[in-house]
Amino acid sequence: MILSELDRKRRTIVSYSVMELVDMYRNGQIATRETNQPRIRSIKNYLLENALTKQIYLPPLVANCREGTLAIKEANQLSIIDGTQRIAAFAQLEDSILKALKKDEEKVKQAYKLDSIMKDTSIAVQVFEGLTEAEESQLYLDLNLKGKKVALSKRISFDSRNNLNVITNQVLHTHQALKTAGVEFEKRSINRPANKNLLSLSQLRQVIGIFMTGRVYVNIEEKVSSCPLANSEYITLVHLYFNELFELFPPERMGDHAQCMLASYPLFVAVALYANDKMENQTIEQRKRLISTRMSKLKAVDWRPANPIWMEFSGTYKGRPSVFQLSNDKHNIRAMVRWLYTL
Repeated sequence: MILSELDRKRRTIVSYSVMELVDMYRNGQIATRETNQPRIRSIKNYLLENALTKQIYLPPLVANCREGTLAIKEANQLSIIDGTQRIAAFAQLEDSILKALKKDEEKVKQAYKLDSIMKDTSIAVQVFEGLTEAEESQLYLDLNLKGKKVALSKRISFDSRNNLNVITNQVLHTHQALKTAGVEFEKRSINRPANKNLLSLSQLRQVIGIFMTGRVYVNIEEKVSSCPLANSEYITLVHLYFNELFELFPPERMGDHAQCMLASYPLFVAVALYANDKMENQTIEQRKRLISTRMSKLKAVDWRPANPIWMEFSGTYKGRPSVFQLSNDKHNIRAMVRWLYTL
């Protein structure tokens, strides 16, 4: 979020006891983001293990309250922007303490000490007033990008300043056939042939970057900061591309490497490069015509793995069942683009 925008928002620092926060959370007065149980568990373990030495650091929470409620000494309805896992950990501590009391003497000491600390501890909450949902999401992203790696899915969902992320998010939510083909959110790459999702989220983002730059970049953020078309126009082009692509092979089977070679990411990239080659600076109407023309020529291709044409490119047989997997290097991808031009 741009600082000048944030400066215009009223905010204050309020101190809440941990028990107050837990009660508010349980009573539905605190709205939180998605919880992560492994992260919550690690916070609870950290609190228990450091209770005896009191070497516990609890950074301030960041929250938002409704317009007009900041004047109240302690706002009684909060939306947590940063600190969801800590709030959830506090709420679950009671059960953890009870479990610890049933274990060895050291755990019992930790449990009693932590119970005492939690009852006597207050925590600072920086409260903003009247942030919109979009502003909350952007502030969450800004806070977590400073020194911490935010999951790509969150960056794409929340980052409203990066055109590539905005376009990727829109395509994800609006192209039904792409949803059918499958996008893998958990892993940056896809292990074939077991995973039958067509693309990972990272791969989809890279492919959409091709529409904006005409090339494949590993670190693409700087390259898409200034592009000739509007976001809505790139979304139109990407939709057109996927519509044409799923005419070549059914979306529900395209990610199955045993049935379709387009499940091979190097080939998928080659097709996207071919469809967008030397047109990044043309008008949207020119690009739409060229993409349709080029993609229509691919209808004659037999995309099944048994087609001997794939053996003309570098790759190896991998997996069970064994499938020919194309090498993911720029020379191989360029060779496939040249072949596509011969069709």
